[in-house]
Amino acid sequence: MRRLPSSHGPVFAPPARRVVDSVTVLLPVPPSVNRIYRHTKERGPVKSDAYKLWIDGAGWRLQAQRPGRVPGAYVLLLAVPRSSRMDLDNSVKAVSDLLQRHGVVDNDRNAVRALLEWHAEHDEVAATVRGLSDGAALEPIAPVRPPLEAVV
Repeated sequence: MRRLPSSHGPVFAPPARRVVDSVTVLLPVPPSVNRIYRHTKERGPVKSDAYKLWIDGAGWRLQAQRPGRVPGAYVLLLAVPRSSRMDLDNSVKAVSDLLQRHGVVDNDRNAVRALLEWHAEHDEVAATVRGLSDGAALEPIAPVRPPLEAVV
C-alpha cells in the first residue's frame, strides 16, 4: 500500500474542524529534534520509538482539546517548560508537524514566524497558532542581510 507524503495535507483532521483566528493547545514535551529520527543502513532515517510514542500520545491530547483550524499564514508561539531540559528550539519541528498532521494548520510551511520561550507554569508545551489576515505583513525582526558597508 502506497503512503502519501505528509505534504498532502492533514492525516487525522476531523472533517468539520471549525476555522478560527487563534488556537492554543497544551501538549506533552516532545523528544528533542536530535532524537526524533534514527538512521538505519537499510531504510535511512526512520522515526524513533520515542517519537512514535510522542506522536500518538500528543495526538490524543490535542484531539481531546478539540482545537479549531487556522488556515493560511500564521505565527507559532511555543512556551516550553523549563523543566524539560531540552534546547528551546528543539521543540519546534515535532510540534509543527503534529499541528499539520491533525489539521490545526494546513501546512507547517505557512508559519511566518516562530516565537519561543520558557515557562514554569506546568509540565506541558503551550502551543499557540495565530492566523494572519490576508495581506498582513510582519515587521522584520532583523535585517535579512547586513548592509554592504558592514561586510567590507
